[in-house]
Amino acid sequence: MSAIPQNDLMSNNCIKRIKPSLLRDVKTEALLVFARTALERYFRELDAAQTEAACESDESAVYVYTELKKLLGQLQESVVNVDYLINLVQSSKQYPGLKLLVKQEEPLMDYYDVMAQQVRNHFAGQAVYLPVFLVVSVLAEWVLGEEKSTHIYPFLQEIDFLELIGQFESKREHFYQDDTCKISEIHELSFKIVEKLKNYKYKANKTRISKKRKR
Repeated sequence: MSAIPQNDLMSNNCIKRIKPSLLRDVKTEALLVFARTALERYFRELDAAQTEAACESDESAVYVYTELKKLLGQLQESVVNVDYLINLVQSSKQYPGLKLLVKQEEPLMDYYDVMAQQVRNHFAGQAVYLPVFLVVSVLAEWVLGEEKSTHIYPFLQEIDFLELIGQFESKREHFYQDDTCKISEIHELSFKIVEKLKNYKYKANKTRISKKRKR
């Protein structure tokens, strides 16, 4: 059986991936994978016509949408999304040559899982709904507090997260799909996600069982 080229998995997912070499920086990569995945879902589900109508006369809303769209484009160039990780694990069952790559990606998978589990725990017993503001809040918590681990992703330094949060909060009615999602709750959840990620220590698992990751 011929091995599936690594580039075949990557070419449809990330244009110019920035791959960290230090575990500390892989945590930042995992957070960006989390952000890219959530933003892609958000913009897929967004009705373009409604968005344009809601924003065309509101500068704050236009600012937020424009910044998030620009961020998504930068993330799609430099980090993979969770689909890549899922496809890699599944493909390795058919193409043994990919098992080494799975092993190399294991820290990224573990760090992503830590964040995803925190979200699932928070919304236990409920349908998991990820407000796009959670992406902004988590990135702000991490970038503003972990400058040393974001240097390999220079575009993060170009975002004024405090301004983005302020504009977002002032026009929350444009972005919330669920009235039960409160600003204070999202801030609390983002803090928990960041603390969990910061404190988590990756341990190589030689008996890791491949599984499909929940998003």
